[in-house]
Amino acid sequence: MLTRQQKELIVKEMGEIFKKTSLILFADFLGFTVADLTELRSRLREKYGDGAKFKVVKNTLLNLALKSAEYEGYEEFLKGPTAVLYVTEGDPVEAVKIVYNFYKDKKADLSRLKGGFLEGKKFTAEEVENIAKLPSKEELYAMLVGRVKAPITGLVFVLSGILRNLVYVLNAIKEKKSE
Repeated sequence: MLTRQQKELIVKEMGEIFKKTSLILFADFLGFTVADLTELRSRLREKYGDGAKFKVVKNTLLNLALKSAEYEGYEEFLKGPTAVLYVTEGDPVEAVKIVYNFYKDKKADLSRLKGGFLEGKKFTAEEVENIAKLPSKEELYAMLVGRVKAPITGLVFVLSGILRNLVYVLNAIKEKKSE
């Protein structure tokens, strides 16, 4: 049993973390073994190091921490047993993908991913799958570079074609005069 001081410290620390986090995802963890949750945490640690955490926290403490971080509309997520994933460093969408794929791999009900906040914007359980299917930042950068590069590549190809044709014409004139 936690003492009042320990609870206050947890609320204060979580509140500070929630103020600077890019993702907060609430999930029901019932049905998972300790080994399962350890596996999920190791997947997150492998990708993010200390930049992402998946913790089981009492709803009352989460409520106080979210209130101190000035979040609104989170009450629906704090029903039943709740674990919280938060990301302070790195791509938050990738963290949602990791948790979503973990639940899929374990054949858990995906509606147990309750929803949360991405860059301060609230999302619901139904939107978790859509977020998990988004491309990562690196993939988006590659798509953007490809789109920017395509017209430039086309222009270079057209300009080099004009120069190439000029060289062919000059060679043809040279051959005609040498005959």
